[in-house]
Amino acid sequence: MIDCGFPIIRYDSDQTPSQWGQSHGEEFRDAIQELVEIRTSLMREKNPGLNQKIIDQLALEQWHNTIQFHCKLGAELQGIVDGSGASIADIIILNNYTDFRDIQVDDQGCSLAYVNFDHGPVVGQTWDMHGSAKRYVCCIDLPESNHAGRTVVFSVVGCVGMMGFNSRAGMLGVNNINTDGAKPGAIWPVIVRAVLESNSFQQMADCLTSSPKTSGHNYLIAQRDQAQMWEVAPGCNDQVQRKATGEKGYMIHTNHCLGKNMVQRETAISQNSTTHIRFDLLQKKISSVSSFEQMYDLMNDHENYPKSICSNFQTDAQDPSITCGGAVGNLESGEVVMWRGDQLHDDNFVSHKFKVF
Repeated sequence: MIDCGFPIIRYDSDQTPSQWGQSHGEEFRDAIQELVEIRTSLMREKNPGLNQKIIDQLALEQWHNTIQFHCKLGAELQGIVDGSGASIADIIILNNYTDFRDIQVDDQGCSLAYVNFDHGPVVGQTWDMHGSAKRYVCCIDLPESNHAGRTVVFSVVGCVGMMGFNSRAGMLGVNNINTDGAKPGAIWPVIVRAVLESNSFQQMADCLTSSPKTSGHNYLIAQRDQAQMWEVAPGCNDQVQRKATGEKGYMIHTNHCLGKNMVQRETAISQNSTTHIRFDLLQKKISSVSSFEQMYDLMNDHENYPKSICSNFQTDAQDPSITCGGAVGNLESGEVVMWRGDQLHDDNFVSHKFKVF
């Protein structure tokens, strides 16, 4: 098994999105192909009825919807396809395997928090997913362009981004919710990147709510002094929490629906087994968090282990997900840290610090 070492993939401002993807795919060709095999196997384990013909058909529909939604990110994905030697279906699976229609996934966690108290707005997220993905996580550092600021995203190799920060003092975090009504749309990592290209908070909200979703997710969008939580799915945008300009307080989310509309669409049978436990832990601790360092400690908290906010090792007491890494950012100073693993308990812990703005 390949261990990518939590690299920072830096894109060159002189290159096109297609060239970005090409170099990304070429550098991590073997790891991308290995991760595709793992995620395809996980999909088929969840739903043995998914034969290659069905997978190819669903992937192609998502591919076309993604290109129609954002052609430049489509070009970056095509570059990853060309550079890695994987197929279009392979790269769609790698980016979007939890959203394939009729697959109910219970191996995705993630805890998400926003606070704005004495030290300004601070955000944090764990990234909980199937433990097999931990060796492939990475950061992507995107340069400023004519239409977007610099962006740093947490991702896995072969994927365009899973959460991130931009130099407009913006942040987008995301966690999984299980809802009905899934249908082919744009792949959610492209929605993440598209929202992070926005130059204002309103543009972030408009891009998120107008995007063609495939399945259910909760998104936190924030920009320095305001923030909103949106639970979204095909045909539904439910704003479940908000902090207006200058409003103090906090917002938290794990992996169950909070909005009155989305609760009606939630498929509780596939709900993450630790979501309410982690939500209660966040609720108990969040009012004591006001600084970057305190948010980092919260995202790495082990109380009630293994059903804790941070749970880095697989046990039989929880879903197949583990905390593969996370990120914390200060939206006042531009300080961001992203990490893989657990600083206390992991031999392969790696972290990177960024000054995004």
